Amino acid sequence: MRWPWLPVVLALSAAPPPRAGLTEVRVPVWLEGDPSRELSRADFHATIDGAESRVLGLQCPDSELILLLVLDLSSGDLTIIDPARQTLVDEIHKLPPKTYVGLLRAQDGLLVLSDPTTDREAIAGQIQLQTPTGKTGLLATVDRIGRIADSMLKKSAVRTAVLYVTDGDVRNYREDFTNPVINSSDSHDLSRRFPETLVQEKIAELDGILAAQQAPLLIVDLNQRTDRLNQAYNNGLKQLAEATGGPAFFSRSTTDIPDAIRQGLQTVQSHYSLTLSVPEHVGRRLQIRISTPENNHTLNYRTHLALPRR
Repeated sequence: MRWPWLPVVLALSAAPPPRAGLTEVRVPVWLEGDPSRELSRADFHATIDGAESRVLGLQCPDSELILLLVLDLSSGDLTIIDPARQTLVDEIHKLPPKTYVGLLRAQDGLLVLSDPTTDREAIAGQIQLQTPTGKTGLLATVDRIGRIADSMLKKSAVRTAVLYVTDGDVRNYREDFTNPVINSSDSHDLSRRFPETLVQEKIAELDGILAAQQAPLLIVDLNQRTDRLNQAYNNGLKQLAEATGGPAFFSRSTTDIPDAIRQGLQTVQSHYSLTLSVPEHVGRRLQIRISTPENNHTLNYRTHLALPRR
């Protein structure tokens, strides 16, 4: 199956989100533990803002998945890139037949490399061709790719998710997040004491936007840096993923890279996607609670979702 409308969705995603309120939402759910069976729609109970919410639909881990894999590889460090590319190629070939992979590139602007497809060789070939140079692009593209994923959720009943694989340094963005010292002679200049302020402001802006997007975002950071500015950046990446219900995975050394990528791909495949009705008279920021009757597992799911502004 091909999805030739992805470039069209990419163009439309530049428009602002619709202002109408939602009557249903999609929520990603992960099970930790060993359930005795795959759960069905009747097994889930949900409330939104304390009111009963009907489970209108359920896609399970063995249902179809559109995975938008976004490469943000800008470090130029082949000791990071080579094992990352090889692991991605190996793991792409292991994906279930019902997983359609769309490949995009984020550094220096969002570029579609392949529409979602089950042709593993085509995706693997594109991954191997990518040059690990340019400007880091995750913060500049994550809003737009989220709108693309949401458009796909609305057009089909399949699960849709975004997975970024990045090795970027926050200092390598086109936008300057370094909060340079304004007055070098002033020892009380706040930019000396809070160099991460611009990063945190950007994360807060994106967090507000992603709070209204429904497709889960997962992030694999291949090169976790320990300086103060990048620590704030790493914390921000984790915050952005969690805003959509997804996790972030960090590699502290090159030996961690294969594991981090495998965890990201396995996690994105293993989620349930619940379609819930939105009760009347709810607030703009929905509080979601989901439970199941079985006690031999733990549910991880998105607990808050913002409605678009009217």
